[in-house]
Amino acid sequence: MHPLQGKWKIVAHTSFGDLPSVNEITVDGDTFHGVMHDEKSGKDYDIVNGKIDGNHFTLETSMSFVVFSINVDLEGTLSEDGKTIEGTVTAMSKTGSFEGEKIE
Repeated sequence: MHPLQGKWKIVAHTSFGDLPSVNEITVDGDTFHGVMHDEKSGKDYDIVNGKIDGNHFTLETSMSFVVFSINVDLEGTLSEDGKTIEGTVTAMSKTGSFEGEKIE
């Protein structure tokens, strides 16, 4: 099983402020999917188009707000020990950063 599989606590640093989430990831070969639970709103969002290349990964999700939705892309790297991740988050043509730790 790839070490990306499992439950992750992630904080994205964006122009909207810090967005904490708990993400449940299921790996299938060199792809993955899952659910992102937004801790601020309590909403769940599907993780789609997850791709893995060694310790590098990308994923997409779409977040809904009161009157609009935005597409969010994450690109990151899994640490050598498989316990942390970090990378960039892009939404609405703005780029921020994220970091996370495996919690299960």
